[in-house]
Amino acid sequence: MNIYVQSRGFDQDEDYRWQKINRGESGQIELPPISVELGNLIDNDTPSLVLAQLSEELLLLLITGIEPEGRIDFLDRQIRISVAWVGDISEEPILRYLAIRALNEQEPSNSNLSLENSLAAAIDQAITFGGEYGFEVSPSLMEELIFQSTSTPFPSSNPPNPTKKIGPNLPKLKNQLAEELQDCHLPREIAPLVVVTGIKKRETLESRGIWRSLSSLVDTDDWIEIPEKSWLSALNLPQGQDLKNPVMWLILLTAIVSYLISFLVNLISARKKLPSWEVKSQKSKVKSEKT
Repeated sequence: MNIYVQSRGFDQDEDYRWQKINRGESGQIELPPISVELGNLIDNDTPSLVLAQLSEELLLLLITGIEPEGRIDFLDRQIRISVAWVGDISEEPILRYLAIRALNEQEPSNSNLSLENSLAAAIDQAITFGGEYGFEVSPSLMEELIFQSTSTPFPSSNPPNPTKKIGPNLPKLKNQLAEELQDCHLPREIAPLVVVTGIKKRETLESRGIWRSLSSLVDTDDWIEIPEKSWLSALNLPQGQDLKNPVMWLILLTAIVSYLISFLVNLISARKKLPSWEVKSQKSKVKSEKT
């Protein structure tokens, strides 16, 4: 499994950058395989979480917006930490375990959690100021998080509910999402599968058909099921409209009539382009058939 850490150093010229963590070596500057499209699904200024299947074999867990207490730069600004884990399909339970920890720890009222033993605290302890880029990461401490997950009993993975859902970023729904990740494996689909973030429009997340997504801009109290794209999309008609509405029927009939007219015009044009001898031949053939 590959691990990437983004943070910054204390000084002015030690800006944010990604380091790939290699066992027994200092970190190397390298970006994780996060596309611009995937990055646009989260709000970088708030704690966010993404689970995505990158290919037939690779899965990604991205946790951003970790803000350890007391970690500030030369202007007393909060320094944030992001971590990306990239593993193969067989390592999905590890990524789900880490995601479950992160979701549960985002709920302050959860009395079963100790801040000192939290995932965020463990990541904070693994990162120190110094080195060539302003911060250094301990490979052994980051790998310890993976070892903890492999030593933790993990339940059998049941098939997931395929219905895609979106909801507000509330503690209740994050707890429900954590329970679902505890119970079932992820859908097998090369796409963003889980997104939990701050101010992202519902339309942005819903249009991607994400399996489970939470955003603080979703104005509801509970999960909302995302309907599958219907045949209306093939005609470029609005989704989610009531077909009992006369206006919708008018739009539908107009689309069908337009298609038929276009078909007839093309047919007539093709006939006009026939050579004169072929047109006469067809007329002669029709006469002979009548007689």
